[in-house]
Amino acid sequence: MNNLEPLKLFQDLQLVSTKYTTLKLKDTEKELQDNKKLNSLLEFYKSSIDQIKEKSNFVSKQTRDELRNASSKDIYKALTDLNNLAYDKYLFVKNSAIDIESTTIKAVMLSTVDELILINKSIKNKEYLEDKNTYLYIYEKILVNSFMTFLALKDMDIENKKRNNLSQAILSQIKTLSIISM
Repeated sequence: MNNLEPLKLFQDLQLVSTKYTTLKLKDTEKELQDNKKLNSLLEFYKSSIDQIKEKSNFVSKQTRDELRNASSKDIYKALTDLNNLAYDKYLFVKNSAIDIESTTIKAVMLSTVDELILINKSIKNKEYLEDKNTYLYIYEKILVNSFMTFLALKDMDIENKKRNNLSQAILSQIKTLSIISM
């Protein structure tokens, strides 16, 4: 695997990781509680990362099994459709996150979606063909982290529609990754 730093995708992902650090918590009890709860949930799910990877691998295996006998044309169509579905769901979540009151939830959700959008666009542009192992490594790391973050966010007070769209987007992106790794 090549060094990651020269890759534009890696550099863009690093920018996203600092994009929301300037947001300041409101000086309210609710903000402080949300921050503590979300950090606690993230730590909990981080300790369960192996189970999260297993779930992701299970979805990937199912996707590959479903496409085992499909033609190249059908596989490409599935890849394109899943990637487009994920992108549409990301945009919905990103645009609807504006009305989230909690600074912590908003920052975590938006940074996660921004990272996923970068991966989605990278797949759409077929950047992974430059160095498949390196790109798949990056995609997998971000997706597993996003899956973990989603699990933490689902335990927070966010609207069902946002939660469902984020869930569908991440699952679609996991399936997309599974297809390109075939």
